Amino acid sequence: MIVLQALLTVLVLVLVFAVLPLGLGKLLVGGQETKLALLGGLFAEFCLFEVLAIIFHLTMGSLRFMTGLWSVACIALAMWGYLRAKRRAIPRPVTAAVRWDRVEKLLLAAVIAMVVLQTLNTVLNTYYGNWDDETYCGTAVTSWYTDTVNRYAPSTGALQRPFYNDKYVIASWPVFSSMLAILTGVHPAILFRTILPLLEIPFAYWIAYQLLRLFFPNSRKKALLGTLYYTIFVLMAAESMNGTSGEWWLVVNCWTGKALTASIMTPLILWLLIRLEEAANPAQRRTLWRALLFVCWSCCFVSASLFFVVPLELALWGGFCLLRNKRWPDVLRYLVCGLPTAFCALITLF
Repeated sequence: MIVLQALLTVLVLVLVFAVLPLGLGKLLVGGQETKLALLGGLFAEFCLFEVLAIIFHLTMGSLRFMTGLWSVACIALAMWGYLRAKRRAIPRPVTAAVRWDRVEKLLLAAVIAMVVLQTLNTVLNTYYGNWDDETYCGTAVTSWYTDTVNRYAPSTGALQRPFYNDKYVIASWPVFSSMLAILTGVHPAILFRTILPLLEIPFAYWIAYQLLRLFFPNSRKKALLGTLYYTIFVLMAAESMNGTSGEWWLVVNCWTGKALTASIMTPLILWLLIRLEEAANPAQRRTLWRALLFVCWSCCFVSASLFFVVPLELALWGGFCLLRNKRWPDVLRYLVCGLPTAFCALITLF
């Protein structure tokens, strides 16, 4: 029974975080880069979930029915994406693979070892029960038990009016764990604090490596060494902090919205913005803009902190980028990418 449960959980996670996002990415993002299609599709999934979560929260609809509707929609769109990509298959240019030398392999092994050790330490050995962590996890569990989308207060179990807490209702990330619990049969608290970090922590370090590759495009050694230093810095910072600020999000509670903001979403947007500025090919720029659009829009789903961070990040980088490159039509694209988070920021402020 335990083996079957584990196999079902792995199957659902592979489908939700790999197979379906790739199909959605082929449909909505396009391009020849698999990683961009996968990223765009994953965050398109999150955008769809956010829209449904807001609707079902307002109507007090069934979380289980919403899960079925979301699953059917994602499967249908992914199948459409795979079929369309098959019909429009364009042969990729053949490029000679650059061989990894011994030093690069050793550095890669060291980075993987550090990431695996930190992930296991976070999953098996750490807990930092701050208010955010308890609220997120409580929301996930309460939504699962009541079959609603965050309509009962996790602290008291009392029925609440719609948008009783704007920030924590709009950012429906904890409800996503409730949805995964329905699909897998695993308790949402276990998914939230134990299983999802197995994906979140490696993903955060992958983004750090991708950023470093932009700074060292001709040296995998330097990018890998920088990533290794980064893993060490994260652990040292977590060990050195104390008092009321005694948390380091990527180590002790990487599953909360603020942790995802700092470790994944903000660096990912920066990576896409830098790539956009450097891209000269119009087709590649279109692909990058579509990926950035879904990443920015899905920030409404992840954390209320991003309501303010995303417009600021887009404005700062976009402003300097426009001055450097004089691509004035991009003004509208930046506005479209930042509009949902800016709107959510106004709602929470007023």
